[in-house]
Amino acid sequence: MFIVAQASENAIPALIVIAVGFVVGSLAAAAARRLTSGDRRPEAIQASAGAIATLVFSLILIAALVVALGMINEAALTQLSQDVVTFLPKVLSAAIVLIIGNIVAAVLQTGAERSLGHVSQSLRDRVPMVIKALVMGFAIVIAANQLGVDTTIVLVAVASIFFTIGLSIALLAGLGGRPVATQIAAGRALRRELTVGDTVRVGAAEGEISAIGSTSTQITTARTITLVPNVELLNSSLEIIQAVPPIESVSD
Repeated sequence: MFIVAQASENAIPALIVIAVGFVVGSLAAAAARRLTSGDRRPEAIQASAGAIATLVFSLILIAALVVALGMINEAALTQLSQDVVTFLPKVLSAAIVLIIGNIVAAVLQTGAERSLGHVSQSLRDRVPMVIKALVMGFAIVIAANQLGVDTTIVLVAVASIFFTIGLSIALLAGLGGRPVATQIAAGRALRRELTVGDTVRVGAAEGEISAIGSTSTQITTARTITLVPNVELLNSSLEIIQAVPPIESVSD
């Protein structure tokens, strides 16, 4: 009876401690997010700002919960302390794995976005997302293994997700990638007929070829820069007004 009465008396202070922990954790998480997402921070740190803020909030809230538990039941807190000492290294290892996985995924995602500048917007959006999902899925499996969780179910779930994403990408590449392939083929044909520096007329537009890309050709005039799709340029009535003469090799 004494233990129950003491727990009842400390219930309200314990709830206050939890509420204070929640508020302090939220403020600290917001501060951590601002510090790690600044423009001067490396891109990998900026990408991990959300994970770091969540970790800060979680640690403060857990500390408040532990204090509240000690106020209500000291015996339970003693048992919890023993369990935490045993389980904490596993939790820290799993957290480190997830944070590192998030940083690696962000770096690979940024690299993929920069290297896919000549493909369609749909692929440019989805391929980096798939890469990040693969890295984070691998990190989740390792983290679960660190916690002692049976990874069989996790592996099945991750494999199912990756299979669905891979099937979507395959369908996207098969159905939506045709226009891109057509543009690339047209660009190759244009490079055999045109040279950067040629002055051309397409319809009412007249300008200089400044670049022949994989999917479009850049025509520059005195005031404008126009990007014309390679297929459209190849199928239109193209007039070469002035061609750049080929460079002749000089023999001694």
